[in-house]
Formats: sequence, C-alpha cells, structure tokens
Amino acid sequence: MKAATDLQTVVEMTRSIPCAPAILPKLLKLAEGSSADIGELEMLISLDTGLATSVIRTANSAFFASAQRCDNIADAILRLGSKVLYRLAATTLTGRWLVHPVRGYGWEPGDLCRHSLCVAICAETFARSMRLADASTAYTAGLIHDLGKFALAYANFSALDDIASRVPDEFATWQEAELAVLGFDSAQVTKALLENWGFPQMFISVGFHYPSPSGAPEADRALVTLIHAAKHVATQLGYGVGVDGFYYEPDEAALREAGFSEAEMDAAVPEIVSTIQRFISPRGEINFA
Repeated sequence: MKAATDLQTVVEMTRSIPCAPAILPKLLKLAEGSSADIGELEMLISLDTGLATSVIRTANSAFFASAQRCDNIADAILRLGSKVLYRLAATTLTGRWLVHPVRGYGWEPGDLCRHSLCVAICAETFARSMRLADASTAYTAGLIHDLGKFALAYANFSALDDIASRVPDEFATWQEAELAVLGFDSAQVTKALLENWGFPQMFISVGFHYPSPSGAPEADRALVTLIHAAKHVATQLGYGVGVDGFYYEPDEAALREAGFSEAEMDAAVPEIVSTIQRFISPRGEINFA
C-alpha cells in the first residue's frame, strides 16, 4: 500500500474501509427523541445485515430474554429500548471499523476499538455525574474521537514510524510530531472524516479540539472538555493505549473551567472499571451483553 502524502489522500484511502459509522447521527437523533419512531429505527438497522443480526441476537440473550423469543427487528427494538439499542449500534458499527488490521501506533489488533470504548464509557459516566452533556451524545463522542489516528495508521505506515522515532526527543506531544512530519495531524483527519459522514458540528468539534479543548467553540466546549477528561482517565487505565498515549498533555485550564478535578475523576474510576469489565473480557474480547 502506498504512503499517504496529504490529508485528502488519507481520507480517500479510508473510504475503502467497510461499515464506516455514517448512520450513527440518524440513530442518535432517533434515540434521543421522547418517542423513538420504531419504523425509522427498523429501516436504519435493516441497512446493515450484521447490525440487524446483532440486535436480534442481543434481544434474545440471557441478559434481555423473556419467555417469548424476538424473531424480528421491530420486536427486538421494543425489548431493548432506544437507548440500549443505540449503544449496541454505536459499538457494533464503530467497533467493526476500528478492528481493521493496522500498524503504526504500537497497537495490537482491536486496541483502538477497546480504547475508544473505554473513552466512551468514561464520557458517559462523567456526563451523568457532571451533567455537561447527554449521556448518549457523550458515549458517541468517545467512540469517534480518535478516528483520524486509525485512518492515518490504515493509510500511512512509513510516516508513522518516522513520527514515533522523533518523539520524545524532538517533540513534547505526538500531535506536534504529526504536524511536523505530515503537515497535518490526526485531529484534522478526524474532522474531515466526520464532515464527510455528515456528523453534527459538536462531534466535529470533539474530533478536532479534544486534545486542547480551550480552543473549542464555546457552544461545544463542555462536550469537548468532557471527552478530554474521559481520554485522560481511559489512558490512565491502559486499555488499548498505543505508544501515542504516553505523549498526551491534559488541558488543566479547560478541565478546571468545566469543574473537573483529579479527585472527582479518581472517584469515578471504580464505576468506570466495573462497566468496562462488563463489556471487555480479561482476554480483551468486546461483548455487548
């Protein structure tokens, strides 16, 4: 595979990856409604055979099953509820994209998926306790926050080796090294991907600004900072963290402004770890239920 030479090349190369999570914005909008449209949800889920199968299988799992078996998507939606359904869809669609074989950040297969899921769980936990964002929105933002890194790893191998060899001797952060070597960084790639897939502006802001939320638009800064805090905690926990995770600087000013403190983040860790262990087995396998 040839090396990517510019941002547009990276975006074009990643178009070939199957099952990009482009239907998530529509699913999120439906899931957040006061009364989800079962017909619309069924139509969207039916667009992806693998997702439709996962929905029915999960509805009939021991965790959700009742005496009567669900044999169609509409019944499965009613049993799971729109919030649970959305979590399953988001994890299934994004996870399938993120486990595509890549190298360049020191990842083992599936590491970025595991790490993104941990960030999503941290974000959802903080959203409930801090009330900075809707929990489903925070969960989604955590899942997609670093898609640009995956795209770079998928599209450009040699340049990432060059970046890794120059950090930390020449640069304080991985992002600085990306800019110096590539002329753009993974956050710009995430922004381009999310724009192409039609994600709302708040998610685009997360993808672009989460490394330094102080620079985010005021309307989106609370969510961006929440993901920044979630990233910090998830990195500390170590699930799926690549070599880039060792070169990450917290934006202390943004965290203080949003009301985060180390004590509060540490206090949330037991709940976060308990949730992570429900979804990620000791062998690193991801399961929904």
